[in-house]
Amino acid sequence: MTANHTQPMSQKQADALRREWALLLKMGYASQWTSAQKMARQEEIATLLLHAGQALPRGMTRQELLASVSIRNAEGGRYYVDLADIPQPWRDEFWAALHGSGRPIVEGVERAAYAWDWEGWVCGQAFGDPAVMQTLHQLAEYPVLAALAASRTQAARLDGRACRYLYEAAGSVLAQYEVSENERAFMQQLGVVVQTNPREAEEVMLMSCLEVAQGVREMPCSAQQANVMRVAAMVIGRSFPASQKRLSAAAARYFEAHPGEEVESAEIVRRGWVSNLPRLCDRLERKLRMARAQ
Repeated sequence: MTANHTQPMSQKQADALRREWALLLKMGYASQWTSAQKMARQEEIATLLLHAGQALPRGMTRQELLASVSIRNAEGGRYYVDLADIPQPWRDEFWAALHGSGRPIVEGVERAAYAWDWEGWVCGQAFGDPAVMQTLHQLAEYPVLAALAASRTQAARLDGRACRYLYEAAGSVLAQYEVSENERAFMQQLGVVVQTNPREAEEVMLMSCLEVAQGVREMPCSAQQANVMRVAAMVIGRSFPASQKRLSAAAARYFEAHPGEEVESAEIVRRGWVSNLPRLCDRLERKLRMARAQ
């Protein structure tokens, strides 16, 4: 079979090959195959389509490319990608872009790269090595970052690229935290966008209260949530006794673990954690009724 002799192929067959090519990108597909086998089959499919005069598979979106490569966890909480998992031509392009950057050494892996470098490259972020990205930052100086890192690593310091990765991996969860001005400035240095939409923030806060009121979780994620839950327990009606008890107990547990973080009710409104107490009561009671909470 040569490129000069077009092979007959129906549109149905061509579409099936393109679907198979796309499925091979998904790590859960044909899991008994190695990465090399998957890539070899993809190249074969592309050749078959080319020789048949059919359109080649469309290029991947950023999300598809990211989804096609597994993020692995090495001992010590280091998140990395194995270059062998990255399909061509992105593998060689990414490897070239890594020139001069630090790379993890992982036993049994010929070429590895930090997960945040891979995601940053796919998303079009420059690899330049400004001081903030190379410097090791103390997690204790940034409470939200420390909370995000707690489940991933035992390290007390991380470089800027790792910090940015943790913030961005958190996504909408960041809205659950109260970010100090100091940490907000640090996030901006890293190029992390902090969501500040008041409606979204209010909805996240109400859903957090609802989760605690229903017993889905027992502890607030931040001082902001703990203070709002304490006030919520006081303002919602007596028709929700179980919810009141859970909200109050959750706030008390938080303040016991974090003394000095409780503030007055008026301060909660002044800081913009809630717009006003009647609105908090009305919206939360509505959610409790819809959830048939007690």
